[in-house]
Amino acid sequence: MMNKGFFCGLLLAALLFSVLGETTTPAKEDKAAETTANAASVPTTTPPTTMSHAGHVTMAGKCMKARRHKQLPSKETLEGICTPWSESSCCNVTTAKDIDNTEGSYNFKWSHCEHDERHISKECLNWFRKDLCFYECSSHGGPWIAQESPARKWREERFRNLPLCQSECDSWFAACKDDFTCSDNWYTGFNYSTGEGVCINTTCRTISDTFGNAKNFCEKVWDNSFKVVPNNVTMGCIKINVDAEGVQKNGKVANEYYQTQKATGGQTRLAAGISVALSVALLWIVQ
Repeated sequence: MMNKGFFCGLLLAALLFSVLGETTTPAKEDKAAETTANAASVPTTTPPTTMSHAGHVTMAGKCMKARRHKQLPSKETLEGICTPWSESSCCNVTTAKDIDNTEGSYNFKWSHCEHDERHISKECLNWFRKDLCFYECSSHGGPWIAQESPARKWREERFRNLPLCQSECDSWFAACKDDFTCSDNWYTGFNYSTGEGVCINTTCRTISDTFGNAKNFCEKVWDNSFKVVPNNVTMGCIKINVDAEGVQKNGKVANEYYQTQKATGGQTRLAAGISVALSVALLWIVQ
């Protein structure tokens, strides 16, 4: 039988090797990740042929698994309101054209209080179209893509807690606060049994009365897809009402979050490994 002292020595050596490995290899890994992330932010006319749907360049530059999203972001000749997302787009030309003329998406109408003769204003409609452009076309939402649970017919993934700039949220709310809605959650507040989203609660109030303030509106309207953060937050924040330069800035923010997530994940794995190893050692010693 293996001597306990000898076993503990081997275990200690393994732990030291693990720690040294984690502290010496990240430089190479981070450099590789930085190179890959930077490459992801540079527009390309054709998607990389070596990437699968499960790994789109990096988490910073990927498309979610959804009905109208491409597998990989690539250059598109988009026109109209979605033009800023042309250089690295998750949507195609047809989807972008549809957004230009739509008043909703996936059998849901943004102007859903028409039974009270309440029609969405042009300013508010424009903001929701920009929001839809971001959802369908942006390749810079990767760090905030999460599994949709339960999965919906049109998608397996969604955004969750994407850091939306406070100023962006304030402007969106200002454009829509006098428009009308029947729900403070546009994911769960509608009945689709007829094929089209119908208000469960048919009483309509202004968006200002329904949500109370800009932060609640931006975070709750799409069931926490967005998380409102200060404009000067350390790692930056995302904007949806942008030009092409603004889209590139979004890419830099996404890369920053991706690198932080990657570093945090490595530290967590190391801590978990040490915890398991120490637990095994203690069990061996007390036996």
